[in-house]
Amino acid sequence: MFVKVTADGGLALEEHDNFRTFKVVIASGRHDIERFRRALTGTIELADSDTAWVFEDTLRRQPEVAADTEWQQSLSAMIEKARPHGWIDDRRRAIKAHIEWSG
Repeated sequence: MFVKVTADGGLALEEHDNFRTFKVVIASGRHDIERFRRALTGTIELADSDTAWVFEDTLRRQPEVAADTEWQQSLSAMIEKARPHGWIDDRRRAIKAHIEWSG
């Protein structure tokens, strides 16, 4: 799955049933990192131009999956599999993701 970030900072969850991959795709260039840091406050934290921390609630609240109990359980399973690899920040309830810039 990936979180698509539109040029205006909107979010969409794409390929949401693919739990084998996870990334953030931003519809802009790396030069806009500061603008997106501000626009994504509270949903996704851009650690640097290659790494994002996606808050778990950001995923769980997406309209296409919010009421899907099976999807919610699958996300929990993905998080448990990622934890031993250092991709989970339990304190902030965030999941580490690679950033792809598409602008």
